Amino acid sequence: MPIEVNISYVPKGYRPSVSDGFQSTHLVKTNWRGKGSSGIVAQVSIPSYLPFYGTPSMVNFPINVRLSENCEENPATLISIMAHELSHIVLCSMWHKKKENEFYTDLTAMLFGFAKVMKTGRRVVKKNTTTDFGIFSNTTTTYTKTTTYGYLSDDNFNFAFHKIESALDRQKSTKNKQLKKLKQFKKQLGKTKKLFFSFEKYLEYLEKNLHKKISSKDGQKISAFYQPGYINNFHFVIRKNETILKNFLKFVESLKTYTARDIEIMQKYDTQLKSVNKELARQDFLLKKDINVLKKYVGFFHKLKLRFFNKQ
Repeated sequence: MPIEVNISYVPKGYRPSVSDGFQSTHLVKTNWRGKGSSGIVAQVSIPSYLPFYGTPSMVNFPINVRLSENCEENPATLISIMAHELSHIVLCSMWHKKKENEFYTDLTAMLFGFAKVMKTGRRVVKKNTTTDFGIFSNTTTTYTKTTTYGYLSDDNFNFAFHKIESALDRQKSTKNKQLKKLKQFKKQLGKTKKLFFSFEKYLEYLEKNLHKKISSKDGQKISAFYQPGYINNFHFVIRKNETILKNFLKFVESLKTYTARDIEIMQKYDTQLKSVNKELARQDFLLKKDINVLKKYVGFFHKLKLRFFNKQ
């Protein structure tokens, strides 16, 4: 969201009777039953005139968030809290029917990519050790205090977390398969470019050695190479496929979220890749045929030199 987030702080020792504290409860510490067990940690103010999601009015729209002044003690928890608070803005700006539901707000934050950090930050364990000094021995006692943030129970959170991770694993697998296909396509395109380079060099050699005796049949084929558009067609195919490879590779490598639109774009690219693979195979076939005609009239050392150059 292109909003402007303004953060202010309230005292960590907040009590409801203190006037500079929070005025409502948007994210609280909860007990094992999912019920609020202590003071508020964060609160987002949602204006009644909040613009609709995706509209130009959303750009730099000010959103005020209040945090407890000790929130930086646990960075992962702070990120989890902010993800939750800003998910309120997302749901409200979409006029979602569940915009007031805290459970849905937690789930929204998880679906927007914060599931892992919330898994780390939703629970804070603090240990305090005290020692009683006796006459003959000392007794050391360790007290552990666990605080859970958010509204989902452990079972609900773990269920949602594994569902999200499973969906991401499937999409990541698809992404990796696409990267593998693109690697193969890049290799194939490289072969086509080398073939075309050889074709041009052999043709250039013949242009410089006009004394070569060429059969009538091969002469007709070679003359066809000079017809308008013949060589330009190979240039066009190579440039077009280089552009497709560049765009598809850039899209897949930068893919970190998997929206329905992202998946649709990847499927379209995949379909396009199958088509251009066939086109490249056809161009390779034609280039090899043309090269075989030209090679008959190219000197041995020139062919050896070109072969060595293509291996570089």
